[in-house]
Parts: sequence; structure tokens; C-alpha cells
Amino acid sequence: MFIINLVKKVISFIKGLFGNNENE
Repeated sequence: MFIINLVKKVISFIKGLFGNNENE
């Protein structure tokens, strides 16, 4: 189940990057 944890971290990381870009 460690893969699901990894995917969640990656999605959270990408969402943070895209969230900043979408805010501008």
C-alpha cells in the first residue's frame, strides 16, 4: 500500500504547484 501513499504525496505536491500558478 506504500504506492498509494506515494501517489497521494505526488498529487499533493503537484496540486501545490498548480494551485500557486492558478492563483496568479
